[in-house]
Amino acid sequence: MKNIVLLFLLVLFTSVYGSVSENTITTLLELKKSEDLLTKDIQAKILLQKRSNLVDEKERLKQEIKVLDLQINDLKTKFEKIATGVDTSFLKSKDTSKATTISDDFQLLLKPLVHGAKQATEEMRKKAELQEEIEYYKVTLPQAAEAYENLELLLKNQHAKALKKDFSLLKKHWQQQVALITSNLNASLHQVEMLEKDDVSFAQSLHMNTKSFFQQRGLYLLEGVAAFLVVIITMQVIHSLFVKIFPSLTKANRSFQIRFGDLLYRVLTTILAVLAPMAVFYYEEDWVLFSAGILILFGIAWTFRHLIPRLWQQARLLLNVGSVREEERIYYQNLPWRVKNINIFTVLENPDSGVKLRLPIEELVGLTSRPPLKYEPWFPCRINDWVLLSNDYYGKVVGISLEFIELVDIGGGHRIFMISDFLSLSAQNLSTGFRIVDTIGISYKHQKESTNKIVETLEKYILKKMEEEDYTEGLNKLIVQFSHAGDSSLDIAVIANFNGDMAPLYYRLQRAIGRWCVDACTEYGWEIPFPQLTVHGTNI
Repeated sequence: MKNIVLLFLLVLFTSVYGSVSENTITTLLELKKSEDLLTKDIQAKILLQKRSNLVDEKERLKQEIKVLDLQINDLKTKFEKIATGVDTSFLKSKDTSKATTISDDFQLLLKPLVHGAKQATEEMRKKAELQEEIEYYKVTLPQAAEAYENLELLLKNQHAKALKKDFSLLKKHWQQQVALITSNLNASLHQVEMLEKDDVSFAQSLHMNTKSFFQQRGLYLLEGVAAFLVVIITMQVIHSLFVKIFPSLTKANRSFQIRFGDLLYRVLTTILAVLAPMAVFYYEEDWVLFSAGILILFGIAWTFRHLIPRLWQQARLLLNVGSVREEERIYYQNLPWRVKNINIFTVLENPDSGVKLRLPIEELVGLTSRPPLKYEPWFPCRINDWVLLSNDYYGKVVGISLEFIELVDIGGGHRIFMISDFLSLSAQNLSTGFRIVDTIGISYKHQKESTNKIVETLEKYILKKMEEEDYTEGLNKLIVQFSHAGDSSLDIAVIANFNGDMAPLYYRLQRAIGRWCVDACTEYGWEIPFPQLTVHGTNI
């Protein structure tokens, strides 16, 4: 049994050794050779340092030994990387006993994000660093080789025997440099070759990274979003159940305690919705997402720090103890409104026009409301009211919005006014009742009976005509009185008050009253005089 195990290990060792490429072995041999040369050079300089009596020379040799030692460490690191095929720098111990500051703690928070970014770009950065090293070695190698060749020529010169020792030392140094640069160049080329061998196409890399993301971090992110939605939906369902059980929670004129509880519930919902995904990331131990979440929260808090006074004003409005309160009157966008409900989205309404406006609560910050008075108007008219404008346009209101109002006249023609223009025309609402005033003049020859008999007769005649033409139902009051004595006639005023149902007949009634007055004069023989113009002449 023991022989079988030894045979198996021998075969395994042989297969592993055989799989190592010749190029790798050659590169490792060159690195080892360079390391041996540098080690001998260090030993020689150490001897010189011990023998020297000059302080400056000792310090110079000490610095040179330190540089050579760094070069040896670099060669050992490259040798280990190529031999093992992995980067063993992660095995270096770290000092964790150092006290941390706020800056260090913040860097510790950023560390998972930085590590994730470095890990994602590790191969690309390694390849870029190796390419830089290769370019550097390609530039310095010819120069070192040229220096070595020049020193060889100087050594062959017979006239420079006194400098032969110095030239020999320089030649040895540059020989070491050529060997060192060559081994480093070959090591860098070999590492690039290994990276390119393990490299995959962009499509494969994208597929692998996407698959890895959705299998691990993407899944945790999805869990975090799901936790956020679950909290929001659950808290909304609980709120809806409370509203269903206690309908008074959503009614106007809620007490301060109810409003305060509702505000606390909203704040609690926000806090739980924020903490839910963070708890998922913490439970799954995904410190990248956890750190990103904390940074996002810090960013949001830093962004909203200037909004704290405004948020405080909004909280007061929600509690109905701010400058705008429910069921009060507010002036907004050139119209008076009644504050129907204050919430995250506040509802304003104009009771007469029927227009409602929903606006975010932040729009109320800076506005002021007041209790409405009993007889305060809200709007000049309502839908289906008949109005007479100061420009003598007469029509029925068929549409009201926050921006426009639409009227239609008796003939069916539609006209649209901007709300501001409509209000500036001082609309008279005929649908609430109206008065028609007409005047007729009779001749002075009827002066004796103009203030009594004619007035009574004319009133009875107009009432009779109204009854004949079915206008009496809409008539509130008819007044016929002597008005005044004009230049050429005695004027009698006819005043008729109608209710709002007669508004569509406004101009018809106006014409009818004028017609009835003329008919009465014709029937009773009352003369209607023409205006008289007296021309006074003088003899010149």
